[in-house]
Amino acid sequence: MEVDRHLLLETEEGSSPPSLRLYGWDRLSVSIGAYQKKVPKLSVPVVRRPTGGGALLHGWDLSFALVDHRYLWGRSPKEIYTRIAQALTEAFSSLGVRLGMSSFEGRYSDSWLCFTYPTFGELTCNGRKVVAMAMKTLNKAFLIHGSVYLTFNTEKASKVLGVDEEMLERRILPLSEAGIEAKDVKGRITQAFLRKREELLLRRE
Repeated sequence: MEVDRHLLLETEEGSSPPSLRLYGWDRLSVSIGAYQKKVPKLSVPVVRRPTGGGALLHGWDLSFALVDHRYLWGRSPKEIYTRIAQALTEAFSSLGVRLGMSSFEGRYSDSWLCFTYPTFGELTCNGRKVVAMAMKTLNKAFLIHGSVYLTFNTEKASKVLGVDEEMLERRILPLSEAGIEAKDVKGRITQAFLRKREELLLRRE
């Protein structure tokens, strides 16, 4: 995630082109949002990411980081989120998973975990979160962090995070339940972002 921050700064300065990174984690870890203050002591490593939002457990997920120019995707964070969500919705639709985007714009819960409350732009299937996203914007560039659970061990996650196992089951949909493999997700996400970017470039011509 530190690499993602550097790519954002370099794209803002014009010294690096837009980029898309997809990566996994070599151990269970938690990333916390850039502005989070109250996080309980955990038994796994904790890192602070440059993007906002709540804490997220990593290790069973595919993470992605998209860095690009704001003028192309939208001047406002809401517009950027919407276009990113459209690309991801198309990607998962091609895998047989129909997603809906949350339009929540109310006051967020005091919970420190991102999947315990709705957020604008989150992508769900039958009320269960499939894609969690957080963003950081600068004057010219933006960074979107995203996470998709490939598998999820609710019992272990409950012990690590100290939260109710039933709540995790109710709020998270790992792609293994839909019979989707990591290699398929990586390819579809990459293709969807490339198609959406090409579409946006054509609109500007």
